[in-house]
Amino acid sequence: MTAPPALRVVQAGFATTVQDRGRRGLTHLGVPTAGAVDRRTHDLMNRLVGNPPDAATIETMGALILEALRPLVIASSTDASRHTIAAGTRLRVDVPPGSVWAYLAVRGGIDVDPVLGSRSQDTLGGVGPAAIDVDSLVPVGPDPGTTLAVDHAPLRGSAEARVRVWDGPQHDWFIGGIQSLIRRPWRITSELSRVGVRLEAGEFDRSTRSQPQMQSIGLTPGAVQITPAGEPIVMLANHPTTGGYPVIAVVEPADLADVVQTRPGSLVQFRRA
Repeated sequence: MTAPPALRVVQAGFATTVQDRGRRGLTHLGVPTAGAVDRRTHDLMNRLVGNPPDAATIETMGALILEALRPLVIASSTDASRHTIAAGTRLRVDVPPGSVWAYLAVRGGIDVDPVLGSRSQDTLGGVGPAAIDVDSLVPVGPDPGTTLAVDHAPLRGSAEARVRVWDGPQHDWFIGGIQSLIRRPWRITSELSRVGVRLEAGEFDRSTRSQPQMQSIGLTPGAVQITPAGEPIVMLANHPTTGGYPVIAVVEPADLADVVQTRPGSLVQFRRA
């Protein structure tokens, strides 16, 4: 540890990890970027406590309970507000209504040891800090000395907003191209993780120019792959560095958080960027 413990984990919650903005510059070696699955909320919580955007936060799907071991300034997306808490205070982090992921930022940043230049836990390759378990002690770095400018963040907009997409490298493999993706809304399935979100199946008829097999290609966050069963899969922060399904579209980076935070059973509508 690079700093003394500041939090103790009372209840580990669901899919709880430490995340920053990711492990950059290593995808050509097969190392995923990882990082916060909803970078927008991660950055916003850091801003509330005066941290730089790349400071590590705690990401969770909820039911996380922590105990402060000393006075701390924290911001949680549960209520999108900044608080000063005393030693001994127990804090519960749950996802806000209509969302999937929540973030906890602590002034000074979560100060676990970086691995390959990042404090992110790579849930696909197992690279990064240890998993957060019951009784884990969480270190927090020194006060950044910044001004605390705001104490509350605006709530997230409607999850039903249309998500912008760009043509993917294999968009012309399908009859109708990207139009076959944007002509109807898509329901989010329960198959979601930091790696990706699977949408309900649809009809994607191959054009005569499509190939029966394709070699693996590099992937980027927001890439929309189409499986042989016609299921669109949107790649998220911990996606593999390569994939073997055609990519019909790529989600506009500024809109990817809207896909990430849409709950299973809800609809996503794509539109051209």
